[in-house]
Amino acid sequence: MDDVIAIIGGSKRTLYRYFPSKDELFFAVVTGVADRTMEGLKVKHNRDLRQTLMTFGEGYLRTVISPDGLSLFRAVSSEAPHLPKLGERFLQDATNRVSQLLADYFEEQNQRQPAEPIGNPKLAAGQFLALVRGQIHIAALLGGPIPSEGDLVIMVSQAVETFLHGAVSRKSPIETS
Repeated sequence: MDDVIAIIGGSKRTLYRYFPSKDELFFAVVTGVADRTMEGLKVKHNRDLRQTLMTFGEGYLRTVISPDGLSLFRAVSSEAPHLPKLGERFLQDATNRVSQLLADYFEEQNQRQPAEPIGNPKLAAGQFLALVRGQIHIAALLGGPIPSEGDLVIMVSQAVETFLHGAVSRKSPIETS
């Protein structure tokens, strides 16, 4: 609380009037960062699936490897064992909101393109986001390099192609030896 007061000014009494505990203050910070994150992640419903996934994927990856995104994830990971509700709140306010936004788009896409449905939109959304994060997110969390804009686009493009077409080419059988 002292660190917060040093940054924003005011008194402990004022701060405790708004946030009765450190937990509540931390929850408010998590929610605030999650809200800011969501502002940058919009689904463009007037584009085709590939272009929508590219745009959304690029925005998502930029967000999770941004200084704010990395700091938030580190803080939540560090404090969640001590504050179990914090982990739940992060899943609800950040992770699930992003996934649900994409799942809703997939549902809408299924109605527009019933001949090529995306099975289980909620699961598909989570899988797509995992493809986009790839190893870059964990590497960045551990202090590794942040990809250039060009590399980020290439990574997201590969994730989109893998999501749309699968990891194995349909032209050749899977090797079993």
